[in-house]
Amino acid sequence: MDSPSPALPTVLPPDHAAELLESQRQNRQLTETIVALRTSLEETDAGRQAAVQAAVAASADEVRLLRAAVSALRDELQALQAAKDAAVQAAVAAGTDEARQLHATIQALRDQLEREMAAHQDALAAERRAHADEARQLHETIAALRVALESKHGR
Repeated sequence: MDSPSPALPTVLPPDHAAELLESQRQNRQLTETIVALRTSLEETDAGRQAAVQAAVAASADEVRLLRAAVSALRDELQALQAAKDAAVQAAVAAGTDEARQLHATIQALRDQLEREMAAHQDALAAERRAHADEARQLHETIAALRVALESKHGR
């Protein structure tokens, strides 16, 4: 199906030569434009790829910084929690110690109160015995005086 191409004449008429030169000039200009556009497109693509790589690197740096910040905040939070736990334990220990001391003081005061009450009861019993002895002696004295008085008055 290929038809043989006609042989080009070696010499062109002047108006065809000018057209050919103009076509060749236009082809050269179009080729140069294509090359320039291709170069511009490649430069634009390279710039876009560099911008994407820079954005990815910046994003990776930001993620690294955020992870470091999260880790530091987690460590600080754990340290604060440990300090709070230690403070709570110290407060509980202090409260327990104070309660133990108060219980010991209460027991000592109870013991002292019981001793004083026993001493008071002993003193009261002694007073009652002394009072009873004195009352008995007084009754005996009264009886003796009554006997002496009656015998003196003859009754």
